[in-house]
Amino acid sequence: MTNKSYHHGDLRRALIKQAALVIDTQGIEALTLRGLARDLGVSHGAPNRHFRNKGELLAALATEAYHQVNLATQKAAEASDSEGHGPVRRLNAMGRGFLRWALDNRALFNAINHPDIKRSADDALLASMRAFQLAAREATMAAQKAGRYPEKDPRILALFTNSVPFGAAQLIDHEVFAAEIDHLSREQLIVELMDYVVPILDEP
Repeated sequence: MTNKSYHHGDLRRALIKQAALVIDTQGIEALTLRGLARDLGVSHGAPNRHFRNKGELLAALATEAYHQVNLATQKAAEASDSEGHGPVRRLNAMGRGFLRWALDNRALFNAINHPDIKRSADDALLASMRAFQLAAREATMAAQKAGRYPEKDPRILALFTNSVPFGAAQLIDHEVFAAEIDHLSREQLIVELMDYVVPILDEP
């Protein structure tokens, strides 16, 4: 799959976007710097000015994805805060923000879940992953203190809170599951799913 819309803009960002698309549609084995150059209509050596090898490109792709999802969840949290909501509703809103991002950015989301991405992790990627995990853990702990499953092990609760939206984002487009939920709009699905994961308690 090619992307001929690139002309003389930000080549680094264009390479990352195209790499995610290739991984999502053709598999990571099909990803090469030369192939991306061909897709974008640039010289075969042009990508090497930004990435020395495929591993550097994969790390940059995942870093960009985590940067985006951090922004999406933080924006949702800030919107909840601005409405005067408590920590449980805040956590619920963050989960909705994550799911909206994952469904709007399928290629990036699917790419960061590929096992080969982890093998290319550099300091920037690890920092982005830790930032996402820290924000999620802190929000989960705040909601627990406010009454969400107060008796549960906070470590297991954090794992549960993260794993359900991640897993749902992977399954929603699967043909078997899609047939079961095709009566719901995307937003209805996101809202109902997060209301199961983070039930809204009697708080603002």
